Amino acid sequence: MARIAYYREWRPQTFDEVVAQEQVVFPLRQSVVKGAIGHAYLFSGTRGTGKTSLARIYAKAVNCLDIQDGNPCNKCEICVAINEGTLLDVIEMDAASHNSVENIRRMADEVLFAPVYARYKVYIIDEVHMLSGGAFNALLKTLEEPPAHAIFILATTEPHRIPATIISRCQRYDFRRIPQTEVTKRLRLIADSYDIDIADDALITIAALAEGTLRDAISLLDQSATGIEGRITRDSLLNLVGLVDDDFLAEMAEAIITKQVDKILLLVEQLTMSGRDLTQAVIDLARYLRNVLICQISRQPERIIQVTARSLEKLILLSKQIKNKALIDLIQGLSSLLNELRWTPDMRTSLEIGLMRLVGEIPQSTGVDELPSIDEGES
Repeated sequence: MARIAYYREWRPQTFDEVVAQEQVVFPLRQSVVKGAIGHAYLFSGTRGTGKTSLARIYAKAVNCLDIQDGNPCNKCEICVAINEGTLLDVIEMDAASHNSVENIRRMADEVLFAPVYARYKVYIIDEVHMLSGGAFNALLKTLEEPPAHAIFILATTEPHRIPATIISRCQRYDFRRIPQTEVTKRLRLIADSYDIDIADDALITIAALAEGTLRDAISLLDQSATGIEGRITRDSLLNLVGLVDDDFLAEMAEAIITKQVDKILLLVEQLTMSGRDLTQAVIDLARYLRNVLICQISRQPERIIQVTARSLEKLILLSKQIKNKALIDLIQGLSSLLNELRWTPDMRTSLEIGLMRLVGEIPQSTGVDELPSIDEGES
């Protein structure tokens, strides 16, 4: 039997366990304590920030038989059934695959019946922005005149695609990306619980790669624990996920800043032969130069950039070798280069030409008038 993934084992089960979403947790918890339960909620935010988990916690809290300071007990028969996904009165629907008007009309007919076991019927509609226009119209009618025993929780990553008429009938809560420091602390807790031998800088790297989504971070920790033998270091982690390390980025950044053409071409050769994703390498290089820029403009860059002391020292050193405007031009140039790489059939050649443009070895653009004619070439 397949084991349970880490992110599922560590899914929060109470309000207290939700990480870095106080702006959502507090009002929802207070509504349970005060008995001020709304009939419709809209949870919006990027993936992996806890929308579905908090929807399930809220479904337990409003129906729990032994509520404890707003938290579900997770021991009563209602909580246990919801955790196991067997309670008939808590219905989860994926709008991506059930987006037709017939699906919503069927739900609207069923919602009229009283709950079988629980106090409230709770409908959790994930990816609600995927509903069709007709389905939204059918849902609107239900949200306008909902039965007293029904609660709707709509979750989405794209709230701009939801009609304003639907949003206006919901209490909206926006989920934020989780700070890197909070993600790192959570990862350390999980790693210690499984006796995973992982370096601190590797945890920081995982948190940075997750970009504020805790689920992605936990999944990457799971992958690292399975795919890396022995102690998990930053280098072994980057090798696992196919990313370049800071030493390579520092070397490439320095070569670009000091306009060492031969070295740039050699590094591109190394990058290509290593089998790394060239597009991702350009993204990483742009982020590295962004960190150099922060070291230029911030008096306390260590509070913004989560890197090791050695890496920070290198960033500060590079920041003193280039002017502010030139550095910004480099970052913008890499952004343009990234767009070119996504459409080119020969990524290596395009990368080399793009980097040559950045250091001024090739003009930024070559017009037709600049090219010699055949006659001129023959003469």
